[in-house]
Order: sequence, then structure tokens, then C-alpha cells
Amino acid sequence: MSCCSIAPLYRSTEEQPTPIQAVVTGSIPEWLQGRFIRVGPGLFEIDDFTVNHWFDGFAVLYKFEIKNGKVTFMKKFLQSDAYKKAMVAKKPVYTEFGTKAYTDTTKSMFSRVISAVIPDLTDNCGVNIFSYKDHVFCGSESPMLREINPENLDTLDKIDLTKVGANMMSSHFLQDSHGDLYTIATEIFTSANYSVIKVPATDSNTPFKKAQALCSISPYSKGPSTYHSFAATDNYIVLIEQPLTLNMLKIISFHIKGRSLYDCTEWQPHLLNKFTIIDKRSGKVMPTPYMSTKPFFLCHQINCYEEDNQLVVDFIDYDSPALFEQMFLNVVRQDKWNVSGGGCGQRFVLPIIQPGQKAEEGKNLVTLKTSATAECRQGVIHLTGHQLTTDRGYEQPSINRNFHGKKYRYCYASGMIDCSPLRNSIVKVDTDTGAMTLWKDSDTAFPGEPYFEARPGATEEDDGILLVPVTNTDPGVRDCLVFLDPRTLQEVGRASVDSHVPNVMHGIFLPFK
Repeated sequence: MSCCSIAPLYRSTEEQPTPIQAVVTGSIPEWLQGRFIRVGPGLFEIDDFTVNHWFDGFAVLYKFEIKNGKVTFMKKFLQSDAYKKAMVAKKPVYTEFGTKAYTDTTKSMFSRVISAVIPDLTDNCGVNIFSYKDHVFCGSESPMLREINPENLDTLDKIDLTKVGANMMSSHFLQDSHGDLYTIATEIFTSANYSVIKVPATDSNTPFKKAQALCSISPYSKGPSTYHSFAATDNYIVLIEQPLTLNMLKIISFHIKGRSLYDCTEWQPHLLNKFTIIDKRSGKVMPTPYMSTKPFFLCHQINCYEEDNQLVVDFIDYDSPALFEQMFLNVVRQDKWNVSGGGCGQRFVLPIIQPGQKAEEGKNLVTLKTSATAECRQGVIHLTGHQLTTDRGYEQPSINRNFHGKKYRYCYASGMIDCSPLRNSIVKVDTDTGAMTLWKDSDTAFPGEPYFEARPGATEEDDGILLVPVTNTDPGVRDCLVFLDPRTLQEVGRASVDSHVPNVMHGIFLPFK
């Protein structure tokens, strides 16, 4: 199939600090009142310097505010230290994913020497956005978070989680029904171990002040795995180590040697994926090892739930991390994107083996209705997955948040830029049947991550509204926010704006109180 150019998706955007009125067509549900805020890479050039990778762009925030059927739009750059110092130095001064750090001209010579040995970690938090205890935070794989004001998108305090042993971190945090917040972190400069970070629900007035590491987990390979997200229920956390690992010798000298984070990663397809279960109640690591029967790469979890003493773990998988290589700006801006075998929903089922319990050897331990298997051989549970759909080529999964950590049925995702039949589409996946429903506007309209907002009082899982940001590469067509009926993926309305809606990563909807 012929594909329209994706290059315009990866241009720098500009600020729109004063809210502008959107043109609304169709209808917006009366109950939908709030702020839809998204974050991601937005600025790639500083004067004549261009960062290398899409992930390296300086973070931009944008907001669609929905009130009484009317919609306004605004956007601002995150005023991180990384952004402000780069504006002075005219280059990044923190190591980013694909761009090395340059000299920080705001520092004294002595401070520069110290930073070469113990490098500062970026607060360019352009990956994820989440709320906790009436606070809104932006994050990335760095342990530095930035709080923002959801009313005007102003940048507030910086939160440093290195105090709990985090040098790298999942940008995705998960909050359970008890109100506790969790993420996964890696301590790089000494042990290279993983830890589960818990922010207790009692930490209400000063979020993250009582953050603590629940446990320490040693990598099973020479270097720790990279990860972007993790799976969790109310009782358990599942960490999936993958064959994309960090070379520790390169990591500890990345600043001195002028390396980017990507330069320190290694894809090792001879390794398998290891699943580790952590009991959230005790903080103990379950002793039984779980290994995949073939290697895979993943970024995003879909959901995880418990059923019949088994953990169902759903995520988007790939055969390799080739998409990381394809996201360099000199690739996407020249329309050289060519990832074969795009992302696809995959289900693994892990029988929960308690300490002191032994699994029966040589038998499929999965009792649920699925083709996924779990077989114990010499004390190791070997896992094979179940592909949720026949077609591949979708990412950025979203579900009804009321079903996080619980048994669910529906997932929504974006076909985005893959040159596949799902390109330019929003996909609804029925995880029970594998059936797919599609919505598509045009070949030049690129929908971002869909966001499901449940209707107040709804009893059905797919009763709500799907918010879909759309960036159009046709300069004659306005960018917009589309509202879809999640049951059918039929469009019910849209809000179009005379401003660039940048192609960013993740978002959050904050209802008015």
C-alpha cells in the first residue's frame, strides 16, 4: 500500500499559551467536563542544533478543556531544567535517549568535573503524565519528575527519586484500589538491581515524601533490562525483563565518553524474557522463575488481572526493538520508517506458585480458556503466549481505568504510522474473541493514543467516550480532538483548532470537581 508522508508529524511545535476556541461539530456528551492534557516531545531544534531522536525532543504539554459543550486549546513547553539550560547552551546539557550531553555553560568548572563523574539526570519529562492526590506529574525513564499546574500548564516543583535508589525508572506509575502508587526502578551506579517503589496512600499532602523501595531484584543477565511499563494487580506486581539490556561499562562512563542512553543498550536475542512476581502485601519476590520460550520486546502493558490463582498479563509485543532505531529523526523525517511486524496484543498466563509450593512437572498449568501455556520443567515455568488478534500494527493501548488490575474485555489502541492495514486507525480489540473494530478518518489524519473515559454510573465496560487526538499532515486540514463511541467506534463529535496539535505520547483526562 502507498503511504502518505509521516515527516510532518515530527516537526517542532510552537507554544499557544493563550487558550483558543475550538470549532465543535457533532455533539459532546453533557457529562464530559474536564481537562484532557497530553505530553510528549515537542521541540527538536535549538537555533541550528537538532536532537537525534524523537524521544529527545523537549517536552510540550497541551490541553483541550471541555466545558458545557465548548472546547478550548492551549500548549506550553515544560519549563524543565533541561529545557532552560539548553536554551542558554543552545544544545542539550543532559544525556537523552539518542543525544549525548553537551557542556553546561551555566556551571562552574568544578561543577562540570563533578558532573562528569556523577552525571545529573534529565528532567525533560516528555513521556508520561499522571495524577496522584490532586497533583499532576510528568515523567520519563529518569527518576526526575515535574509537577505541573493543570489549569494553566505552568511547571512547578521537581521531584528527585534518586533518594530511594532510582537512577532509571518506569515512566508509568500504577495506582491500586487501596490508593497506593507504584513504579519500578533500577539503581545503575552501584548494584544495577531493580526495586519496586511504593508511594503510600497516606502520603497525601507531600506526594513522594514517603516513597520507599519494597524489595531488591538482581538482573538475571549481565546487565539490567530496559523497561517502559510493568503489570500489576491489587496483590501482585509483574516485572518482565527483556533482551534489550544496558551495558553497565558504557552506562557508568556515558557522560565522560559522550554517549547517549541508546548507545548503552544492547539487543541480545539469545536471551529469553523473565517474568518476576512480587507480592505487594509483603514486598517479597516470589521464588519460582518464569521464562518465555522465545524472546520478544515490549513497551506497553495493556492490563493484568488475577483469575483462578493465575495472573493474566496482557501487553503489546514485538519481535525486536527495531522501532527504537526507526524513531531517529533522520529516519522519520525522510520517510524511511520500515518496521516489519508491528505491535500486537499478547497474553501470557502465570500460575501463582506460593513459597514452599511445588508445580507439577511436564503439565500445562494454565486452566483458563486461552492458547497460552505454562509448563514446569526442572523448577522453571516455561511460558508461551497467546496472540490476541490476527492483525499486527497497533500501539499505545488504553482501557477503561475502572478495570485496571481486574478482568476486562476491551482494549483500544492506535494504528498510527505503521504501513499496514491498520495505519491511520483507532483499533478496538475484543480480548475474548480477537475481533477488531476500526475507525479511520483519512490517509493524512494520524490519531494518537486513545483515552477512554467512563460515563458516570456506567455498568458496561465500554460505556463512555473515547478521546482521540488527531494530527493531520495535510496543511489544509485542521488538527482536532475526536470523540468516539467506544461501543461502535462511531464518531459523535470533534473539536477542530487553528493550531498545531503535536504528535506526543501519553495523556490524562481530569474531570472537573
